[in-house]
Amino acid sequence: MPARRKVPRRWPSGLQELAPGVFAYIQGSGATGVSNAGLILGDDAALAVDSLMIPRMTRAFRRAIRRATKTPVRYLVNTHFHIDHIGGNQFFRDAAIISHANCRREMLEFGLPLNWLERLMPRYANDFRQLELVPPTVTYEDRMVLHLGDREVHLLYLGRGHTQGDTLVYLPKEKILFAGDIAFFYVVPGPFHAHVSGWIRVVDRVQDMDVEVIVPGHGPVGDKRLLGEMRDYLAIVRRQARRYFNEGVPAEEAARQIKMGGYYEQWAEPSRLPILVERLYMEMRGEL
Repeated sequence: MPARRKVPRRWPSGLQELAPGVFAYIQGSGATGVSNAGLILGDDAALAVDSLMIPRMTRAFRRAIRRATKTPVRYLVNTHFHIDHIGGNQFFRDAAIISHANCRREMLEFGLPLNWLERLMPRYANDFRQLELVPPTVTYEDRMVLHLGDREVHLLYLGRGHTQGDTLVYLPKEKILFAGDIAFFYVVPGPFHAHVSGWIRVVDRVQDMDVEVIVPGHGPVGDKRLLGEMRDYLAIVRRQARRYFNEGVPAEEAARQIKMGGYYEQWAEPSRLPILVERLYMEMRGEL
């Protein structure tokens, strides 16, 4: 358990330069639907990491990009298929949209379930009606390396975790990782399509990488320490869920009984815990 400390409820938002020509775009709460993105500049082409969810979010991101550079965005990487990371793809039509093959498949299978999205995030109901599904045009299986002039951008697939098709965007020279929703900092990890044990394995592999700065899908820019705290959250829930599962306790009751402690109970979006427990029960029943 991390040392008890106060968890920030909001953090600096907007475009933040992490290294020359490398930017995180942070939205300042990490709540459901409020995700992060990124911008990587090369000599004559730029790459965006994720496109956010609804038009007003993506337009603000595009304005920030224009303020930062005149270099055209030639590439857009979707880290996974969830709407808060791909909803703005329609505003990057001049870019090659890249993802893991599973991400494209999941995006096409899931589609735009407007009724479900409106129930999940009712405050964005009108915005969802403006969305158009624009899937990736380029996919890869295990690894892809993009060369933006002298800058190398590695796209890595380390196995199923938050979804079946998570891409990590890694800059080896700068030791920066855009982790997508493999990383949640000060926010309860979102579990709707997660394989929790796989997710923990992916995080363990990231901890072995030469990384100093991590841009999460939700939350502020952080590092391996914060990633380790998220891993511990998942491991604690898994350990307690397994005990209740073995005792025959229903998932709903197990979620009510699981206690995370004062530090973790400060994290945003605690309502995700019951869904996380249900995913673990599905995993333990061999359904995932």
